[in-house]
Amino acid sequence: MKHKFTRNVGLKLLSLLVAFMIWLLVANVSDPTTVALFRNIKIQTVNEDSVAELDKVFDVVEDGVYGENVVVRVRERSSVIKQLRVTDFKVTADMEAVNEMGAIPLRLECSNPQISLDEMEVIPSVMKVKMEQKKQSEFMISVTTTGTPENGFEVGTKEVVQGKTVQIAGPESLLRRIGQVEAEVSVSRLRTDQRITSVLKVRDKNGDTLTESQMQRLQIKDSDGVLLSNNEVMVDITLWKVMEDIPVQIKTSGKPASGYRIAKISTVPVTVNLVGTDEALARLNGKIVVQEPVSVEGASENVTKEIDLSETLSGIEGLRLISDTDPTISVTVQIEKSGDQILSVPLSNLEVLNRPDSDKIKLAISPADEVQISIHSEEGGKTLTLSDIRARVDLAECSKEGVYEIPVEIELPEGYTLAEEVKLVVTATKQAEETEKAEE
Repeated sequence: MKHKFTRNVGLKLLSLLVAFMIWLLVANVSDPTTVALFRNIKIQTVNEDSVAELDKVFDVVEDGVYGENVVVRVRERSSVIKQLRVTDFKVTADMEAVNEMGAIPLRLECSNPQISLDEMEVIPSVMKVKMEQKKQSEFMISVTTTGTPENGFEVGTKEVVQGKTVQIAGPESLLRRIGQVEAEVSVSRLRTDQRITSVLKVRDKNGDTLTESQMQRLQIKDSDGVLLSNNEVMVDITLWKVMEDIPVQIKTSGKPASGYRIAKISTVPVTVNLVGTDEALARLNGKIVVQEPVSVEGASENVTKEIDLSETLSGIEGLRLISDTDPTISVTVQIEKSGDQILSVPLSNLEVLNRPDSDKIKLAISPADEVQISIHSEEGGKTLTLSDIRARVDLAECSKEGVYEIPVEIELPEGYTLAEEVKLVVTATKQAEETEKAEE
């Protein structure tokens, strides 16, 4: 029996070696060894206090090679590589190991037990830091909101409870990069005043938010120098009510030229939408009186002016235009001769003659609502009303496609004349013909 095991030992060992080589060949063919790169793995620092002095801090060198993130190179079987994720790797920089050149060796670990240290490599292999003077600067807090309150409300005021500014201490080079400190709060569906917690965001001068590791190297304090817990502040949000269709009242200064008078004052838009506190809205008495007067001194024709309502509203505490509203309005002061008048006649009051068949021709008339009739009185007679005049328009010309200027015929009482001709601009277009196929 013993001779059976010891007989041809060399041949048996050779067979075993050949079998192993065949297995290795098959394994490499079906599950070959490959190389994979895992990028943007964040370096975790430990023992930071060991290198920090009272008035100095460290900052990570960031250039084309070094930075806060590294690449891990792994050489393993394909089946194992497919199981790996970026989160499986941990890269640590122990600040106690920093050398005189500011380089800290990086320690690499992998949570997957199939990966050994000699199968992976971290690139670069060190993190570089530099010691800097600690500085402190003051920054304004910008409060921004997301979402919209309930209908009928807008955000009126937004104030940080801890103060309008914060003091930030940290590496001098990092402080120079700060462009804005922002407290963002959500006001979605609010209907009452609220105090909301916000975590401060620090942005660089390009508008990019500082990274988590950069934020860890900063100390953010309130305006009194007290360190903020978790960089949190409280923001008081006050809601104002919306009041729509507030008429605008215009004041004038000076006198028109001799023999002329102010006939009418109109604005575009006619009304504005405001938002404010209950007290401010009550003080308006249903209208907004523009503080900037329109001068008509020596005017013998219409005066047109654009006015910015911002100046008027700035003098009323707790009041402003609704969001995304142009503060500019256009004001027209109509000037007419003394004894003259301007009468507004709705188009519905016009007698229409020879109107084209509406099934064939479609008409668009401008102005679409009313025409302005300037009337002159020879002897300064009474003010006319709509019932005192007769107006007609003949649309016979508009039976074909085209754009027409059609005069409006006006009949006035004796002693009155038209100061200027009245016309309508009429655009005539063919109606699309509808055809129906008879069913067979």
